[in-house]
Amino acid sequence: MPPWVARQWHVGRCSRSICGSLSRSQPHRRAINIRFYTQRSAQDGSQFRLQTANSAVIIPSSVANTRPADLVAHITPVSKARVFYDRFAVFFVTPSFATWLLDDSAFLHKALRQAYAEALGQSTYTRIHALCAVVDRLPGARPIANADDMMNEGFERIRSPSVAETGHEGIAYATLLFSDSIPTSSAHDEVTAAISFVGAKGSGEEGGHFSDAVRLPLANTVFQTGSTTTMTYSTWVKDKGSDDLELKEKQHVSHHGVRMQLDAANYSTTLSVPLVPLSLPRQVESSMGNILRSLIGPGGESITASQELERIVPRYFGARGEPSQATTVWALVMDRDNVVEALEGTNFLLDESKTQAPSDTPEDKPDDELWENLWKKDPPFWNPLIPIALKSGARLHRVLSGGGGWGKKAGLLSLDPLPVAPSKGQSDFDDFDDFDGPGELSDALQQVANDGDYIQFFISPSVPRNDGTLVNNSPDQNVWGLELGTIPSTSDSMPAVPPTTETAKNEVTVYRNTFGALVEGGMVISRSFKLQPRDSFSLIGGTTIDVPFSRFSAVNWVTCFGEDEDVDVGASEKHL
Repeated sequence: MPPWVARQWHVGRCSRSICGSLSRSQPHRRAINIRFYTQRSAQDGSQFRLQTANSAVIIPSSVANTRPADLVAHITPVSKARVFYDRFAVFFVTPSFATWLLDDSAFLHKALRQAYAEALGQSTYTRIHALCAVVDRLPGARPIANADDMMNEGFERIRSPSVAETGHEGIAYATLLFSDSIPTSSAHDEVTAAISFVGAKGSGEEGGHFSDAVRLPLANTVFQTGSTTTMTYSTWVKDKGSDDLELKEKQHVSHHGVRMQLDAANYSTTLSVPLVPLSLPRQVESSMGNILRSLIGPGGESITASQELERIVPRYFGARGEPSQATTVWALVMDRDNVVEALEGTNFLLDESKTQAPSDTPEDKPDDELWENLWKKDPPFWNPLIPIALKSGARLHRVLSGGGGWGKKAGLLSLDPLPVAPSKGQSDFDDFDDFDGPGELSDALQQVANDGDYIQFFISPSVPRNDGTLVNNSPDQNVWGLELGTIPSTSDSMPAVPPTTETAKNEVTVYRNTFGALVEGGMVISRSFKLQPRDSFSLIGGTTIDVPFSRFSAVNWVTCFGEDEDVDVGASEKHL
């Protein structure tokens, strides 16, 4: 559990703007409450037994010298016991290998023959479904030191996030149940092609059914395949008596879902978002759409939305001994129910920075010194403030622009809007010259922060780059089975680590029992609800996490062998 949950807090730094307003009535917003924060489900006293799907991330040392057969050879065939169940194969390839998906005989046919070799050796009719998508990069495996203490393992992921791993070029695969394939359409006016990982559905306390999802945008492949993005869904059959697979149907799709098998007896998930706070939570005094006008400042007075940031950001760089530079700031928006925990967590970090200061440092340090001591820590003081708040219904927004200006535009802040727009034709105002007062402000995207909500600013400290060293993991080594995350954009100032080296001898690194993708765009975590099983799901909450090096990780992402499993025996169906 977070350290501030288990200890008494000193909230002497709680400003009047926070403490004085907590007694006021605030509208309650439904929490996303996706189970991603070091969540474990297990019987008390039971041993945590890890299970994984048949999966791997396969990374060559050389992009130029790699042929499909070099990587296909490392695909583990589905076992004879599972071959009638795991009929859905998912393949991720990175942009350097995107052209392989243009010709099914070049890669996919070979990959399916390798994965389903046991089925090809039988005389029965076989049908297999394959989803292929191009993603920006692939993750390496993160080992689990102690599977019997997954709570601590989850917190270790937060304390030591993958802030130096920009991902690798290669392929990843997983063989799953046919029911783990979830055909979807471009819902909620979503124009960005994406793949979604959908969590187990459950009944809420007040009835109804919930479904949580992590959505990742696909890589841009316009220069590799001629299409903006590339994802295909195909069906392959082996006729009775045949020993080969034949393509029956193939479609180019922009959206598809993969079910995360996290509803078994044991599972654990965690979310790490590598940010450090710049301020305490501040109450929103005035906002409209995705534009913040004014906040309640440290002394309880009204200040423009950007006023505190304009003072803090230069101090942040000064504390770290770095020159002032263009940077990105994120805003955590929360309601009254979440602000106390955010305040306590931030004060804990400040207290810890005081206790870790040199012995000759005064015990009673001014607030400014406490903040500067926190900011200059190396490595940064990574913390679970963001995951805890998101789990309770808060939302994270990138600060797009703001500050400066004059007149009615002075001190405004523009936040990245909510991940789902209520209707078409609306857009955010990331350029203050595009609007001319309250009339146009009201046309912005749906309200990002209501008056009376709270907002806290965060920043992502710079970190050294990874040297790109790859090490094979042992097949019997416990690793996180699903890794979904974000990496810096290749257009940003920090270039990606070269994922491979061009050598005469092409070596292949294989991370067994893990699967996932790293994307340059933000991943969206959302929750949907329906009242009756026959109803359609409706989106009720979500947030975009576009902080580089953020990770959603899960273990026990597994195809569960049991009586309830569906066996795809060849009945006709239609992929939508």
